[in-house]
Amino acid sequence: MGLNNAKFKLIIICMIFGTIGTFRRFIELPSGAMCFCRAVLAVLTILAYFVLTKQRVDMPAIKRNLKQIILLGALMATNWVCQFEAFRYTSIAISTVCYYTQPIFFLIGAALVFKEKLTARSVVCICIAFGGMILVSGVTGTGVDANTLKGIVFAVAGAITYAVIVIINKSLKDISTFDLTMAQLAFAAVMVLPYVLMTEDIGTIQLSLRGLICLLIVGVVHTGIAYVIYFGAVKELEAQTVAIISYIDPVEAVLLSAFLLHEPLTAMIVVGAAMILGATLVSELKQ
Repeated sequence: MGLNNAKFKLIIICMIFGTIGTFRRFIELPSGAMCFCRAVLAVLTILAYFVLTKQRVDMPAIKRNLKQIILLGALMATNWVCQFEAFRYTSIAISTVCYYTQPIFFLIGAALVFKEKLTARSVVCICIAFGGMILVSGVTGTGVDANTLKGIVFAVAGAITYAVIVIINKSLKDISTFDLTMAQLAFAAVMVLPYVLMTEDIGTIQLSLRGLICLLIVGVVHTGIAYVIYFGAVKELEAQTVAIISYIDPVEAVLLSAFLLHEPLTAMIVVGAAMILGATLVSELKQ
């Protein structure tokens, strides 16, 4: 995969990820149940790909990396629960800006693990993008009540776990992206199931047709298809590039929340979005 091709795929996937908060609002499931269904649907999607392309799951590669895959499954289950709980306790805007501290954690982790050198331009662009996210979120003009604080804590915890997930995926070289993604999603489903059974009353859950359609889209498109492409692209790109492009996702999420869910859209949000997209463009321009 060429670098430009990898960047293009990453941009498309980040745009897909940016719609997940909007879809979440139409799915009448608790966070844990939704995470479990999402993982199962994603695994079935990847298995369907193997069947259609007449490929086999590389079990020896999965066994070689089993410890890392189990860890990835646990982290992914934790990440999903944190992300959706953040959406439940606070607005998409506030939860998004906190969750998208993850490119910063990823950048720091990549510098430590992969010894990637940070350029001054990339650091400045990331700071500008994060500053834009603060403006987009509107957190500077709102008070922080108990529920909002819970949402912030969940979102930051999700950011840290997601950064670790990406770093581990980037470090595994002797297994295909399809096998790795399917295996970690399968373990994520297994690990989130006890949480669902202990905290949620399955018998009272009712899902509308609209909710079912949205759940299928989140499971098949946002998870099964998008994760395979995302992790494959991340392996080809430097952490600085991934960190900057990742900010496309929250800009889209906040704009969609404004236009579709009628959350406030102010001049500060527009300025913040321009800062993020501008920083993304400048970071990718050649010297």
